[in-house]
Amino acid sequence: MASFNISIELRGEDDAAADYRRLRSKMSEHGFRHSVSDKTGTHFRLPRDEYTWSGYATRHEVLDKVYLILVEFIPDPGVMVTEAAGRAWRGLKEIDLS
Repeated sequence: MASFNISIELRGEDDAAADYRRLRSKMSEHGFRHSVSDKTGTHFRLPRDEYTWSGYATRHEVLDKVYLILVEFIPDPGVMVTEAAGRAWRGLKEIDLS
């Protein structure tokens, strides 16, 4: 199973706050997470435009899936998918997902 990082840019929209709320909701519905967890199980919120996903797919399949979600409500989104060999972070806000 592979892990992916997804970066999204919403372009040309006037109500960015509403678009980002809708983005988080839609991505969550499709199994994408807006957080990472460390070895102890502590969860941390990712930056606003970042998501993660783990599953059996290629980078291009994940890219296509994300793009199809976005074009439902954003006419010209920017998307980048990278396959993660590992992650390191610092300064992310700890969150409670329970």
